[in-house]
Amino acid sequence: MSTIAAFTTGTLAVSTAAFAATVPNSPDPAPVTDPNNPHTSVVGASTLSAAFAASASGGTVTLDYRPGGGSAGLAGAIANPDPIFTNLQLTADKSSVTPNGTVMFTVRATEAVTGAPLANQQVKIVAVDGPKWQTTKVLTTDANGAAQVSANLLTTTTITAVFDGNAALRPSVAGSVTVTIQQPRPRGWDSSIPTVIPGSSIGEKAVYLASLQKGKPYVYGAAGPNSFDCSGLVQYVFKHLGRNLPRTAQAQYNYSTKVPQSAKQPGDLIFYGSENNITHVGIYAGNGYMWAAPQTGGVVSLRPIYSSTYKVGRIL
Repeated sequence: MSTIAAFTTGTLAVSTAAFAATVPNSPDPAPVTDPNNPHTSVVGASTLSAAFAASASGGTVTLDYRPGGGSAGLAGAIANPDPIFTNLQLTADKSSVTPNGTVMFTVRATEAVTGAPLANQQVKIVAVDGPKWQTTKVLTTDANGAAQVSANLLTTTTITAVFDGNAALRPSVAGSVTVTIQQPRPRGWDSSIPTVIPGSSIGEKAVYLASLQKGKPYVYGAAGPNSFDCSGLVQYVFKHLGRNLPRTAQAQYNYSTKVPQSAKQPGDLIFYGSENNITHVGIYAGNGYMWAAPQTGGVVSLRPIYSSTYKVGRIL
């Protein structure tokens, strides 16, 4: 399930390709001071013109920066200021909202040292989409180095901002911001279910790992790798994601964070039975289906959720 965020400043089209922050070709590193002579620096020969590079030894050339030094003219001729370090900050006006609630995200770009605003620069807003980052919006900063975008969120969402940089400015990434969805309490609400439910960070991976077990036979008491019972499959999948779940379906239900049916996400656990008598468990795959090891004679397969009275648990 992709992160659902409708940006009101324009139509949102979540990319189907994984986002990767683009970092432009880096310039040669800044000169490094020779610890034995603080007045000299060593720079890469590629920073020199062809004529100067010819005089470099072993790919480097030493320049004398002392006032009146013999190489001062050469140093001045090849001087090329390093790109300015940048800083990016992202904030949200709310930390939690009800489903389809509006959140305003503000990004601010500045020079890291002076704090001067970076005006008229493009900044990408990207959101966590399962195991990937997806670009959702590209903003342009104003004269104060700021830009804003509002979003209506249907699921708990984690967002950050990325500045790709350019020849004069270094790239930077803002710290991420997570907005959780606060579920209203409907009539008959189960008091064991919290109103603010953290989103799953490993759900999509769990679905993928479960799908790799397709066709393996059901064997009562088996927990992989060649055969499984229902809770054995769940324990096996999440163990490979760094989560040590209990062995039985009942214990897994007790261990999980309870989630209302309307808020289930891929990777959540689908439980059957009553509160104190859980009889079966599967891994929700989306669109009303789950991966499960059904019963004797069956195999691990993608199966529809066959009852309306199931319970949902999330592994965080």
